[in-house]
Amino acid sequence: MEKCQLRVFIRRFDFTLEMFFIIKKQRNSLRNSNFSLITSDCTGGCVAKDLRVRMNSPTRNFYFNADDYIKFCKNLDYYLTLQPELYTGNYSGEGSEYLMASLGDLKMFLVHYLSVEQCRDEWIRRRERVNKDNLFFVMNDRNYCTEEDIKAFDELPYDNKVCFTHIRYPQYKSTYYISGSEKDDYLKSVMDYVHQWWIKRYYDQFDFVTWLNNGGSEWTQSL
Repeated sequence: MEKCQLRVFIRRFDFTLEMFFIIKKQRNSLRNSNFSLITSDCTGGCVAKDLRVRMNSPTRNFYFNADDYIKFCKNLDYYLTLQPELYTGNYSGEGSEYLMASLGDLKMFLVHYLSVEQCRDEWIRRRERVNKDNLFFVMNDRNYCTEEDIKAFDELPYDNKVCFTHIRYPQYKSTYYISGSEKDDYLKSVMDYVHQWWIKRYYDQFDFVTWLNNGGSEWTQSL
């Protein structure tokens, strides 16, 4: 192995070891484990996996466009009674390369499902786990998200919510700025690694464990 490759390997190993202990500490610090993460994309599944807790929400392995996610949150009880069905509409926007399902009038982009049937089975199984007394809502400024959507999310009547954004929105208390996408039109996937040799992901900038333990929907960040 060349010296350069060896240095890269050692660096990556060191960061992997560091993240192992960080995640282990997070798992040990988590006091609230029976929560339901209602997310606009796959973030909730990744967080649950990191913390080794059961995913008590059906919002996993797919994503909503921002306006549909807001509608879903506003009418959560209603939409949880529905089941995903094969989408038969005419959609050619971003995400049209994915298998799509309908949840009533909402569009679901099945990024990690092989079939609508698989999505439906997982949806039915996980919706029964939703703890309506311990809800946490997570969205981001991807997937056609506008400032109006961010404002609408900020106004949702839920105690525990956060919207990850690629720029600062100090006027909306539930937004949390994630650095690294300032030159883009929206946030990079928060589940992506910051660098190919860096073990940390974008969402590691947010302290999920403290939030899940204490709740909250207002974030103050230093400039």
